[in-house]
Formats: sequence, C-alpha cells, structure tokens
Amino acid sequence: MSLRPRPQDVVAVHEATSEFEAIAIRDTLEAAGIPVLTRSRLMPGYEVPIIVGGEAGVYADIMVLSRHDERARRVIAEYLEALRTQPVEDTAR
Repeated sequence: MSLRPRPQDVVAVHEATSEFEAIAIRDTLEAAGIPVLTRSRLMPGYEVPIIVGGEAGVYADIMVLSRHDERARRVIAEYLEALRTQPVEDTAR
C-alpha cells in the first residue's frame, strides 16, 4: 500500500487568493480532521501568482482526498460565511 495518494484521488476544493487565506483554510480543514494539501501557483523567483487558464489572482489550490471533497467544501463554506457575517471590531480607540 502506497503512503501517497494517486493524483486522481486528490481534488481541488478551493482557490485561495492570498497566502493568509490558504493558511487559514488549511488550518480550518485540519482542525476538522481533514488532511489537506496546498499547491502553490506562485512562479519561482517571483511574488506574483501564475496566470492559469486566464485566471489571475489565485495564490494556491487547496486540495483534499476525493473522499473528503463534500465535507471539505462544506467546512470551507461555513468558515467563509462566518468571516462575512462576523462584526468587525473597532480597534482605533
């Protein structure tokens, strides 16, 4: 038995637009017990995302084993919704 999954066993469940987003979603999935990989779209030597298929602004793909696909998408959606609905604290005082 191989310790590494075959490529077809891994699916991209989210396209992170920043390093912060990629780390936050990775940590959220790991906290939910879902093993996760991040595949960078940065070009070595440059601090800009690679344009793939006309899509600019994607920092990294968040990937999981296909058997965790639906659950991972649900966890990510709940996390992003919580960010949108959470009140912003005024720290200027």
